[in-house]
Amino acid sequence: MGSSQIRSASLTNYAEVARAVGLDPFAQLRAAGLDVQCLNNPDLKIPVLRVHALLESSAHAAGIEDFGLRMAMSRRLSNLGLIALAAREEPTVRDALYCLQRTMHLHNEALRVVIEEDNDVVVLSEQFLARLQGSMRQGVELSIGVLFRVVKEFLGDGWTPTAVCFMHAAPRDVGIYRKSFGCSVQFNSVLNGITCRRRDLDRAMPMADPQSLRTLQQYLNSAAEHQPTQSERTTHLILGLLPSGRCTAELVARYIGIDRRTLHRRLEAESTSFSALVDEIRQEAAQRHLCNPNQVIADLAPMLGFSDASAFSRWFSGRFGTSPRRWRRQSVNGGDGGG
Repeated sequence: MGSSQIRSASLTNYAEVARAVGLDPFAQLRAAGLDVQCLNNPDLKIPVLRVHALLESSAHAAGIEDFGLRMAMSRRLSNLGLIALAAREEPTVRDALYCLQRTMHLHNEALRVVIEEDNDVVVLSEQFLARLQGSMRQGVELSIGVLFRVVKEFLGDGWTPTAVCFMHAAPRDVGIYRKSFGCSVQFNSVLNGITCRRRDLDRAMPMADPQSLRTLQQYLNSAAEHQPTQSERTTHLILGLLPSGRCTAELVARYIGIDRRTLHRRLEAESTSFSALVDEIRQEAAQRHLCNPNQVIADLAPMLGFSDASAFSRWFSGRFGTSPRRWRRQSVNGGDGGG
């Protein structure tokens, strides 16, 4: 997914936030390999990894931890373009969120929205498919912040989630986050997302118009020129199934609607395999989590689909030639971490 693209609308109000913290936005864009036209035309397609790199370098240059959050807090549903218009016409908030889930790839090819309902609790999480070495903190906080703003626009200013969760470590000032979201904010979590009450999703959308929705859906269907490859679809499912401990080729194939042999054959035609994709996802996730000094190493095993910590450690040593603990120590000391 290294070539995944995102609409330049993702950089809405980047320049304002950059100037507010003493940065030259144009210099930052050029350093990240992005054209300054990204700030003027919201519908340009630009590389996801360069956007993540821009946000991280901007936060570092400004010496702040909440650059992405600051960008998110002034976002509107309309920044998502046509997919936002379609969502707004759905009959209920639940339908609107599922509409965004189905169409998000038209805005950001490397972002997957996951909606899980259990009794009275709803978890809205986001999975990032981009392969980025190092921190993704700013991009994650921007995306979760935008999701929060979108749901708040659906439900009104009086709504707040029950919690907001981030997988990365807590910042020095947690108060800014609590004030921004108006609820408990959890760090070092098992997911990036927000939780709310199931009844919130039952509310009617005030702008719902079935005729407009049909017209927009037809347009979006014709605009969806990019058909995900078999490896991209498989990657999406692996990311969702790994923490359950049930991520097998058979189950993934069943979700796609084919048998295991057909999945193997299609992946082989794209010069990859199921096991190679699982390993790639595990390696990227393991490195990213180990760069977080507050991440408990033993907790990585279930997150990455291993039965226990020793199984994870054996796998990691086989891939990186060193133990997870030693890799973290080498990485912190400026080495390449053995990988």
